[in-house]
Amino acid sequence: MIQFLFDLDKSIFLFFNAKIANPVFDFIFPIITEPDNWLIPAILGLGVFIYFEKKQALLILFLGLITFALTDAISYRIIKPLVGRLRPCNPEVLIRGGNFLMGYKSSFSFPSNHAANMFGIATVFYYFYKDKAIFFFGFAGIIGFSRIYVGVHYPSDVLGGTILGLFLGSVVFSSYKLIKNFSYRIRQDKGETAST
Repeated sequence: MIQFLFDLDKSIFLFFNAKIANPVFDFIFPIITEPDNWLIPAILGLGVFIYFEKKQALLILFLGLITFALTDAISYRIIKPLVGRLRPCNPEVLIRGGNFLMGYKSSFSFPSNHAANMFGIATVFYYFYKDKAIFFFGFAGIIGFSRIYVGVHYPSDVLGGTILGLFLGSVVFSSYKLIKNFSYRIRQDKGETAST
């Protein structure tokens, strides 16, 4: 059963990584998948977001940073060393027929940090702007897909990162709501006490 799942994972990887490969994707996805290329657009986007949304933007960004810290640390520091899965572009397990646009990497593969981080942040944004869910999760999905296309992750790595991000993003938002409701009740209790 495990071997079947691995073979399926490998087949899906080769389909998205090599079967649909073309010069346009070969140019676009290495740019998309590299976080350094997001820096200037991200700063501009954050500036616009803060300008229009004021305090709510700062709150969302704060929760997003907490989510990012959790997804990145848990994925990279805990799960990856425990699982110890080698990347498809690792020279030791190099998948024949693969299209390795980012070269060869020896770091661990499961789960995808990019997917975990992006889906975690997308989840936080989703809870505040549910009508724009397609944009948040669509962007996160493109990032996840790019990791497969450039050859640094299996599809199951991205799926694992996605689940982790969705879970931790929901935990962070739920914790915020609990704290907010708790502090509201305390203020109410103090107000009732003061009025009696």
